[in-house]
Amino acid sequence: MEIKDIIYSLFFFLIAGVLLVSALGVVFLHRIVYSAVAMILAFLSVAGIFVLLNADFVAVSQIIIYAVGITIVMIFAIMLTGTREDKELWIAKKFRSIVALGSAGLLFLTIIVSSILATFALQQPSDEVIQRLQTEGTTSTIGNALLTTYVLPFEVLSLLLLAAIIGAVVIAIKNKESKSQ
Repeated sequence: MEIKDIIYSLFFFLIAGVLLVSALGVVFLHRIVYSAVAMILAFLSVAGIFVLLNADFVAVSQIIIYAVGITIVMIFAIMLTGTREDKELWIAKKFRSIVALGSAGLLFLTIIVSSILATFALQQPSDEVIQRLQTEGTTSTIGNALLTTYVLPFEVLSLLLLAAIIGAVVIAIKNKESKSQ
């Protein structure tokens, strides 16, 4: 085993450890704001794993979309719904661990059953795709595909996300007005 492989494995286990601890923090922290901060760390750890996999575009997208965008939307939702006190999580304290362990067990069971029942076929990319990735990189290749082949689904998705954000703001404003009356 080369020194490069040892360092790579060391970084992977370090990032995976941070991811595991922050994911547990999302579930087990008592304040929802603290859980949101732990979620930011979990998203950044996932981006770190993508960097280790040489998926630079996906890593940057992970940071921009999830670690920044989704988390800010969630924090705004927390701030818009309710009083100024820190919000307690919706799960009662005595049931939180049971729900978390049950959900994790169900997810683990689903992954195991899916892995057993699925048939995986590895497909090698064509020489043309390999050549494009080596010369242009993943960012250019994915960007080119999004703005040529997949431009219509990309634009439809952006309109759907815009509609969802506007709907969330309207619902939050209506709930706040009904609570004040």
